[in-house]
Amino acid sequence: MSDTINRTDTTSTTDITTTTDPTATIDDSSLFDLESIRDGEYSEEEWTVLKIFAHGIQPAMPGVAAEAAHQFDILCPPLEQVHEANHYLYTLWNVMITIARSPDVTSDIHVQLVGILQILRQTSKGELDVYGAKRRVWRDSPQLSYAMDAFFSDPMQNVATSVELTPREALIWRNLNSFAARCLGADVAGPYSDAMYAMRSALEEDLSTIETNMIRCKVQVACDWILHAAKPFLWWARENIDYYVTPDDQEGQYIEGGALYHGPPAMCLQRWAFWQGRFEEIGKEDSILDEETKNITLETARLMKTIESSMAPTFLQYRPDNRSWQSRNPQPVVQKMYQDI
Repeated sequence: MSDTINRTDTTSTTDITTTTDPTATIDDSSLFDLESIRDGEYSEEEWTVLKIFAHGIQPAMPGVAAEAAHQFDILCPPLEQVHEANHYLYTLWNVMITIARSPDVTSDIHVQLVGILQILRQTSKGELDVYGAKRRVWRDSPQLSYAMDAFFSDPMQNVATSVELTPREALIWRNLNSFAARCLGADVAGPYSDAMYAMRSALEEDLSTIETNMIRCKVQVACDWILHAAKPFLWWARENIDYYVTPDDQEGQYIEGGALYHGPPAMCLQRWAFWQGRFEEIGKEDSILDEETKNITLETARLMKTIESSMAPTFLQYRPDNRSWQSRNPQPVVQKMYQDI
């Protein structure tokens, strides 16, 4: 966030829908009390966006998500002003992700944020030039991939095996992944590359040499992806039935497996079954993880079985030579993480 303005006045009850000033202060302490928001400093534009989100996430007030989406649409500069519009959209997503990844964010706030995204995507504003590629505003969520890239850095990727992951770091990483998984499950964004990274990191690699808190975090993150986005994984696997993938695949299907996985290097039913088996294995009584995490992994394995059973008829009806639905996997273009799905 921009180190410009430190805001602490969040007590006014001015209604954002009855004033011509979209920066009117909102009475919603739940968002402003979040650690990532409370300790931040913001530009005027960021502060405006933040207060609109604060208004839009109030679950006790019907229609506020639509009001927030409408305000965001109004504030967007004309798309002919390419630089200004791109900057505004990046700022919007940057503030949203800052909220979503806060270590003390709640699942209710995640749900409300996704609700605002769903409404925005139904709003047609036109096409915007994003680094030479045309993107629909708001359908394609332009700039969202770049904003997410700035945050999506695994805190466990480049640390020594003896270094302990702090609870705060674990919560931030889990909340970021959980929000991305909700976006994927709700069809408002398609972070497939992040999803596959999380699943491979937790289930396809040997975890015996890393610190226990890291194992717990990796496994919990993988569980969240299945909890919120299991169906998109299975739809993707269904589309890849009888599809032979090579490292030079141009459709973004090639995804190298971890050391423990020896199946096709793509999202497929074999990989899905492998993940399910790994969840069951990790949840066994002799696992080094705590009881809560083991129970979550076993519940996730059962959820995978349930969802697979509920979707079984669609697999039986599928014919590889009759792919009549639109591809749900990301295409290898500029918006590399968040695609229109």
